[in-house]
Amino acid sequence: MAWWSALAQGLDRGADRRMERPKGLVYWLDSPSPPASSLVLALQHVAVQSVYFVLAAATASAISGDPADATRFLCLSILTVALWQALQLLTRGPLGSGYPVPATHAPAMLGAYAAAGAAGAGFAAAGAMVVVAGLAAMLLSLAMRRLRVLIPNEVAGVVVMLIGVSLLLLATQLFGLQPGGAAPGPGGVAVLLLSILAMVAVALSRTPAARISVLVGGAFGVALSLLLGEVPEQAGAVVAASPWFALPRPWAPDFAAMQPAPLAAFLLALVAAKASAVGGFLMIQRAADAGWTRPDAPPVQRGLLANGLAVALAGLVGGAAPGPATAAAGLSVATGTLARRIVWIGTGVLVLFAFCPKLVALFVVAPPAVKAATLIYVSGYIVVQGAQLATVRLLDARRSAIAALGLGAGLVAALAPAAFAAKLPALASPLALGALVAFLANLATLPLVTQRAEIRLDAGPGAARQAGEWAAGLAGAWGLKPQTARQMDRALLEVLEVLTERGIGGVALAARRGEDRLELLLRWPGAALPAPAARPRPEDLLGPAEAQEAFALWLATRDALGFTQRAAEGGTEARLVFED
Repeated sequence: MAWWSALAQGLDRGADRRMERPKGLVYWLDSPSPPASSLVLALQHVAVQSVYFVLAAATASAISGDPADATRFLCLSILTVALWQALQLLTRGPLGSGYPVPATHAPAMLGAYAAAGAAGAGFAAAGAMVVVAGLAAMLLSLAMRRLRVLIPNEVAGVVVMLIGVSLLLLATQLFGLQPGGAAPGPGGVAVLLLSILAMVAVALSRTPAARISVLVGGAFGVALSLLLGEVPEQAGAVVAASPWFALPRPWAPDFAAMQPAPLAAFLLALVAAKASAVGGFLMIQRAADAGWTRPDAPPVQRGLLANGLAVALAGLVGGAAPGPATAAAGLSVATGTLARRIVWIGTGVLVLFAFCPKLVALFVVAPPAVKAATLIYVSGYIVVQGAQLATVRLLDARRSAIAALGLGAGLVAALAPAAFAAKLPALASPLALGALVAFLANLATLPLVTQRAEIRLDAGPGAARQAGEWAAGLAGAWGLKPQTARQMDRALLEVLEVLTERGIGGVALAARRGEDRLELLLRWPGAALPAPAARPRPEDLLGPAEAQEAFALWLATRDALGFTQRAAEGGTEARLVFED
C-alpha cells in the first residue's frame, strides 16, 4: 500500500513547509485583523467577486432564457462560491489549502456550459455533468504525487497571466468594445478612466484607504455614473422586482440526460480549471512566505482536493462550478492583506447574498464602465504575479517554449473569440486554450528533460577548480536555479577537497538532471567517506582527520535531498541528489 502511504503523507499538514512572514504585509495569515477593517476588506473582495457574477448570468442565458431561472441559478452559484472559500480556509484535516483565496464562478468552465446549452441540455443535465467533472478532479488531485512535474511553475505562471488576459477580455466585453456590443459614449469613457485613476491614486496614497482602493474607486465610479446618466436602463425596475429574501431552490442532477459532447467539454475544461486553481494557490503561497523558493506541494494538493469536492457539490445543487477568484486574490496581494479572517467574513457576506436576490441585483446592475475599470486595474497585478511565477526558474529552451506556446495560444483565443466559440466552444476562452496547450507541451517534452554529462577530473589540488568550472557550465546550459547551482558547486568543492587530502586522484564525475532534481555521481578508487556529522561542531575542524572529513561532508550534503555511498568496481561511488 505504498500509494496510500504516499497519499497520506501528501495530505498531512505536518508535511507543510514552515512559512515566514514577509516584511511589508499589513495582515498575515493568522493576523488578528480588526473587525471593522476586516469587514471593509471583505466587502472589497465581494465587490471584485461580484464582477464575476456576470459569468454565471451568461452561463444561465446559454441554457435558459427565463430570467427567473437565471436568478435562481445565480443565487445557487453564489452559495457554492461561499462553500469553496470555506473549504479552502480549513486549517485541519485532509481538505483545504489553508490559504485565504476568495472564490468565484470558474471562468474555465464557461465554454463547457455554452456547449451544454448548445446541445439542448438543461440545468439538471449540466449539474450532472459538473458532478462527474468534480469527481474526476478529486481523483486527479489524489493521483498527483509529482505536482511540480505535471504543472510546473511555467505552466502555472502562464495560467495566471492568461487569467489576467481573460479579465481584460471580459472588461472589453462589458465596455462594449467587442463585436456586437454597444459602443460607450463620452460619459462611459470618462467613468472608466476616472475610476481607474481614482483606484491608482488611493492605492498610492499611503493612507489606510489604500487597502480598499478598488472599493473606493468603484464607489466613485458609481457616483460619477449616476451624475452622468450612465446607469443601465431598467436597473431600478430589476432591483425593485427582486425579493429581499428567498431560499435558493436546487436543481437535482439528471444523470440520464447527460450527453457525450458537453460532458467531454466539462472534462477538458478541468485541465484549465485545475491549472487555474494551482495558480491561485501559488499566488497566495508565494506572497505569504518570505522564504518561498519553490511550490509547497501538500497545501496545493489539499486545495485541489477541496476544489474538486466543491465542484461536485455545485453540480449536486445545480449551481455554476466554483474556482479561485484570482482577481480578488491579486487584490489581497497588492494591498498586503492576507488574513484568513477577512475571507471568512467575506464567506458570510456571500451566504447572505445567496439568500437575498435584491442585493445580488444591486451588483449585477452596476454600471459596465465601473465593472470594466475594476477588471482592468486588478488584471495588471495578476499578469505581474504570473510573470514572476513563470520566471522563478531560469527559462531554458524547453521552458521558454512551454510558456511561449501557452501564451501564444491564449492570446490567439483572446484576439479571435468568435471563431473559437463557433468551432471549439470548449476552448473559446484564452484561459482554457492556453492552459491546455501549456499543459500538453509540458507533458510532450518531459522525455526531453533528462540530460547527462560526464567528466574525468585530474588528480591534485586543481580537481576542485576543474569541477567548479564544469558545474558552472552545466548550470547555465541546463537552466538550473541559482540556488541549485550554488549547492552543487559547494558539494563538489567539499567532497573533492576531502579526496585530495587523501591523495586520491582520477575521480569520475557524472551529472544527471530531471525535471525537478539533479543527481551527482562521483566514483573514485579507495575507501568510502565517513558519514556526514550529525551534530557538527567548530572544534571538529581542529580535530582528527575523520572528524574534519565528517564536518566537510555535512557542509557538502546539508542541502541535498539524499546522500548515499556504495562499493563500486575498484573503489567507491557516492550519489548526491538536489531538488531544482
